[in-house]
Amino acid sequence: MPSQQPPHQEWTPPERTEKGLLAALLDANFNHLVTPKLIKLWYVIALLLISLQCLIFLGFGIWIATWDDFWAWGVIMVVATPLVWLFELLMVRILMEAVVVRFKGVEHLRAIRDKI
Repeated sequence: MPSQQPPHQEWTPPERTEKGLLAALLDANFNHLVTPKLIKLWYVIALLLISLQCLIFLGFGIWIATWDDFWAWGVIMVVATPLVWLFELLMVRILMEAVVVRFKGVEHLRAIRDKI
């Protein structure tokens, strides 16, 4: 006697609800991650701080360039400022991208787990 099998149903992943920042912060099970929500804000803040630092560095270089004995150091600082800005921004970007890649990996693993 052949066994009765239920008709084949296509699998659908469970619905994931997106929580707000405060709700994700209060999630004691850590099912909702906060860092991916904040990474854009942290990047903008880092960009502003790096730019402010380099503007101060540039102003200090221009001030030193007006001195009679140390004008060469001022010129070096003025020339180095854009390179420092670019290097610092690149380092922050690499760090932030590494964090995002790590969290995206976790999200993809959760999607795979939900399919099983």
